[in-house]
Amino acid sequence: MVLCLMYRAGNKGLCGGPLSKCGKTSKGSIIVVVIVVGLALGTIGAVIFILSSRSKPVSSVEAPSSKPGSEKKTGIKESEQASHGSPDPSGSSSKKVECTLKLTFVRDDREMFELQDLLRASAEILGSGSFGSSYKAGLATGSVMVVKRFKQMNNLGKEEFQEHMRKLGSFSHPNLLPLVAYYYRKEEKLLVYDYVAKGSLADHIHGHKAIGQLSLDWPTRLKIVKGIAKGLQYLYTGLPSLIVPHGHLKSSNVLLNEYWEPLLTDYGLVPVVNQEHAQQLMVVYKSPEYSQLGRITKKTDVWSFGILILEILTGKVPPNFLQKRKGSEEELASWVSSIVPEEWTEEVFDKEMGPIWGSEGEMLKLLKIGLDCCEGDVEKRCDWKEAVGRIEELREQDGDDDDGDFSYTS
Repeated sequence: MVLCLMYRAGNKGLCGGPLSKCGKTSKGSIIVVVIVVGLALGTIGAVIFILSSRSKPVSSVEAPSSKPGSEKKTGIKESEQASHGSPDPSGSSSKKVECTLKLTFVRDDREMFELQDLLRASAEILGSGSFGSSYKAGLATGSVMVVKRFKQMNNLGKEEFQEHMRKLGSFSHPNLLPLVAYYYRKEEKLLVYDYVAKGSLADHIHGHKAIGQLSLDWPTRLKIVKGIAKGLQYLYTGLPSLIVPHGHLKSSNVLLNEYWEPLLTDYGLVPVVNQEHAQQLMVVYKSPEYSQLGRITKKTDVWSFGILILEILTGKVPPNFLQKRKGSEEELASWVSSIVPEEWTEEVFDKEMGPIWGSEGEMLKLLKIGLDCCEGDVEKRCDWKEAVGRIEELREQDGDDDDGDFSYTS
């Protein structure tokens, strides 16, 4: 009707007749429009009703996944169902999770638990070492474990890696921290050990004040040296095919139990660590023979042991173990050798050891053993058997009759 009024002027008969007839036609148009609009609104309402009724069950299923973290919780729940044999609607996915998150135990004298138990445990980071991070995990049962995460262990295939872990897990010696379990994935590995509350030898030599402990006295340091020697002797017997049975011997890899007995850790890892990372990080590759000739020998662990002896006696951090520019500091052995033997007692020994009267002779013997063990020339360096024999004879005080027992179980 609007178009009729706009264009009627100058266009006779545009609306088909006189104005009165045009007005009658407009009534019919209005009725038609009302009917059409009513039908359209009814159709739209019906469509909206159908869509809304269909969307209700969909929204009730999808709503939980819209919350942050809900997917992770579901995955953990499925892992728990899989590990306890509970029925799971997804079936195959739960089996996949169970397979992916499986711990392999290498000892039968420890409490069994699942990787999920470690993931749910209260945990704290103990530190980041050469290869990765270490975590302290308190299980719901009360047991406390240490989990070491490694990312540079793709040197061996899965079967070879598992065989080597089984070998390490079979070791039993009072001066070795036992491997309890491991988790294998191509990209990373987890090694699980018992937690040792007293911490590392490095803590007690260099940071005893920070941890609220007195410095180690001479008898305790001698006991630790002898324990380390016993543990290394066991490794030499248990891993005869390895050039370096330990490979990463340093004070932070020596833990102390409640009786101040040393426990070696991070041993036997050279075969499973990627060579490019091993050369950057492991102690054996800091030895003079590797720096000069690009090789390690049967005496390389002896060199590491010699440096450790000097560290224990002097209380100084070996500069060649620090992440500093090569040649930036004098090596510990070179520093000791630069001091005339007559001044060793006064200038070299750690004054934090306390009174040493009556023990100077035995301390000097141990210092000389340390220097002979870290001799730069491999040909002049004493071999392992000689070093062990000389350490076995050491006493707490000059003239003591300590038996120095070096027996072990193979």
